[in-house]
Amino acid sequence: MLGDHDGLPKPLVDAACRAGSLVRAQAFDVTFDRLSAFDGGALVLRGNNGIPPLQAFWRALASVLSDSPLKPYVPNSIEPHVTLLRDKARVPKVDERSIEPIGWRVREFVLIHSFLRQDRYQVCGRWQLGGKDDALAAM
Repeated sequence: MLGDHDGLPKPLVDAACRAGSLVRAQAFDVTFDRLSAFDGGALVLRGNNGIPPLQAFWRALASVLSDSPLKPYVPNSIEPHVTLLRDKARVPKVDERSIEPIGWRVREFVLIHSFLRQDRYQVCGRWQLGGKDDALAAM
Protein backbone atom coordinates (compact mmCIF):
# COMPACT_ATOMS: atom_id res chain seq x y z
CA MET A 1 0.00 0.00 0.00
CA LEU A 2 2.96 2.34 0.50
CA GLY A 3 4.19 1.95 -3.06
CA ASP A 4 7.06 0.21 -4.82
CA HIS A 5 10.49 1.35 -3.73
CA ASP A 6 14.04 0.35 -4.48
CA GLY A 7 15.10 -0.74 -1.00
CA LEU A 8 13.32 0.03 2.25
CA PRO A 9 12.85 3.80 2.76
CA LYS A 10 13.41 4.27 6.51
CA PRO A 11 11.50 7.60 6.77
CA LEU A 12 8.44 5.98 5.19
CA VAL A 13 8.63 2.94 7.49
CA ASP A 14 9.11 5.19 10.54
CA ALA A 15 6.06 7.27 9.57
CA ALA A 16 4.00 4.11 9.04
CA CYS A 17 5.08 2.74 12.42
CA ARG A 18 4.14 6.00 14.16
CA ALA A 19 0.73 5.92 12.44
CA GLY A 20 0.20 2.24 13.31
CA SER A 21 0.77 2.98 16.99
CA LEU A 22 -2.04 5.59 16.87
CA VAL A 23 -4.74 3.23 15.55
CA ARG A 24 -7.36 2.38 18.16
CA ALA A 25 -9.63 -0.47 17.13
CA GLN A 26 -11.24 -3.52 18.67
CA ALA A 27 -10.48 -7.11 17.69
CA PHE A 28 -13.03 -8.38 15.15
CA ASP A 29 -14.14 -11.49 13.28
CA VAL A 30 -13.75 -12.00 9.53
CA THR A 31 -15.35 -14.61 7.30
CA PHE A 32 -14.42 -15.40 3.72
CA ASP A 33 -16.93 -17.44 1.71
CA ARG A 34 -16.01 -16.99 -1.96
CA LEU A 35 -13.12 -18.17 -4.12
CA SER A 36 -12.10 -16.12 -7.14
CA ALA A 37 -9.12 -14.92 -9.15
CA PHE A 38 -7.77 -11.42 -9.60
CA ASP A 39 -6.52 -10.41 -13.03
CA GLY A 40 -2.78 -10.74 -13.03
CA GLY A 41 -2.71 -14.23 -11.55
CA ALA A 42 -3.86 -14.28 -7.94
CA LEU A 43 -6.19 -16.88 -6.44
CA VAL A 44 -8.04 -15.22 -3.55
CA LEU A 45 -10.68 -15.63 -0.87
CA ARG A 46 -13.32 -12.91 -0.59
CA GLY A 47 -16.25 -12.22 1.68
CA ASN A 48 -19.74 -12.20 0.22
CA ASN A 49 -20.87 -9.17 2.22
CA GLY A 50 -17.67 -7.09 1.88
CA ILE A 51 -16.69 -7.98 5.48
CA PRO A 52 -18.07 -4.93 7.35
CA PRO A 53 -15.82 -5.31 10.44
CA LEU A 54 -12.74 -5.27 8.22
CA GLN A 55 -14.08 -2.24 6.34
CA ALA A 56 -14.59 -0.47 9.70
CA PHE A 57 -11.00 -1.27 10.71
CA TRP A 58 -9.81 0.06 7.35
CA ARG A 59 -11.67 3.34 7.94
CA ALA A 60 -9.99 3.71 11.36
CA LEU A 61 -6.57 3.04 9.84
CA ALA A 62 -7.19 5.31 6.84
CA SER A 63 -8.27 8.11 9.18
CA VAL A 64 -4.95 7.95 11.04
CA LEU A 65 -2.95 7.66 7.80
CA SER A 66 -4.79 10.62 6.26
CA ASP A 67 -3.51 12.84 9.08
CA SER A 68 0.10 11.80 8.47
CA PRO A 69 2.82 12.17 5.84
CA LEU A 70 1.45 8.93 4.38
CA LYS A 71 -1.75 10.55 3.08
CA PRO A 72 -0.68 10.27 -0.61
CA TYR A 73 -0.46 6.49 -0.20
CA VAL A 74 -3.97 5.95 1.19
CA PRO A 75 -6.28 4.38 -1.42
CA ASN A 76 -9.91 5.46 -1.55
CA SER A 77 -11.15 1.93 -1.00
CA ILE A 78 -9.94 -1.61 -0.46
CA GLU A 79 -10.97 -5.03 -1.68
CA PRO A 80 -10.84 -7.27 1.40
CA HIS A 81 -9.27 -10.58 0.41
CA VAL A 82 -6.75 -13.25 1.33
CA THR A 83 -4.26 -14.19 -1.38
CA LEU A 84 -3.84 -17.96 -1.58
CA LEU A 85 -1.56 -18.09 -4.63
CA ARG A 86 0.10 -15.46 -6.80
CA ASP A 87 1.43 -16.95 -10.03
CA LYS A 88 0.49 -15.66 -13.48
CA ALA A 89 1.42 -18.95 -15.10
CA ARG A 90 -0.48 -21.25 -12.71
CA VAL A 91 -3.60 -19.31 -11.69
CA PRO A 92 -6.34 -19.93 -14.22
CA LYS A 93 -9.24 -17.59 -14.83
CA VAL A 94 -11.68 -18.85 -12.18
CA ASP A 95 -15.37 -18.04 -12.07
CA GLU A 96 -16.17 -16.82 -8.59
CA ARG A 97 -17.79 -19.51 -6.50
CA SER A 98 -19.14 -20.00 -3.01
CA ILE A 99 -17.14 -22.08 -0.55
CA GLU A 100 -17.62 -23.25 3.02
CA PRO A 101 -16.93 -20.16 5.16
CA ILE A 102 -13.43 -19.74 6.54
CA GLY A 103 -13.07 -17.29 9.41
CA TRP A 104 -11.02 -16.20 12.38
CA ARG A 105 -10.67 -13.47 14.99
CA VAL A 106 -8.35 -10.61 13.98
CA ARG A 107 -6.33 -9.59 17.03
CA GLU A 108 -3.46 -7.64 15.45
CA PHE A 109 -2.29 -5.91 12.31
CA VAL A 110 1.19 -5.74 10.85
CA LEU A 111 3.30 -3.63 8.50
CA ILE A 112 5.05 -5.93 6.04
CA HIS A 113 7.81 -5.10 3.60
CA SER A 114 7.31 -7.19 0.47
CA PHE A 115 10.59 -7.33 -1.47
CA LEU A 116 10.01 -6.53 -5.14
CA ARG A 117 10.06 -9.54 -7.47
CA GLN A 118 11.06 -11.85 -4.62
CA ASP A 119 9.18 -14.29 -2.43
CA ARG A 120 10.53 -12.57 0.66
CA TYR A 121 8.76 -10.58 3.36
CA GLN A 122 9.85 -8.71 6.49
CA VAL A 123 7.63 -7.63 9.39
CA CYS A 124 8.41 -3.97 10.16
CA GLY A 125 5.74 -3.35 12.81
CA ARG A 126 3.05 -5.20 14.76
CA TRP A 127 0.12 -3.77 16.77
CA GLN A 128 -2.47 -5.47 18.95
CA LEU A 129 -6.16 -4.69 18.65
CA GLY A 130 -8.22 -4.18 21.80
CA GLY A 131 -11.24 -6.17 22.84
CA LYS A 132 -12.78 -8.72 25.15
CA ASP A 133 -9.86 -11.09 24.61
CA ASP A 134 -7.57 -8.55 26.33
CA ALA A 135 -9.64 -8.68 29.52
CA LEU A 136 -9.52 -12.48 29.54
CA ALA A 137 -5.75 -12.52 28.99
CA ALA A 138 -5.22 -10.23 31.99
CA MET A 139 -6.99 -12.65 34.37
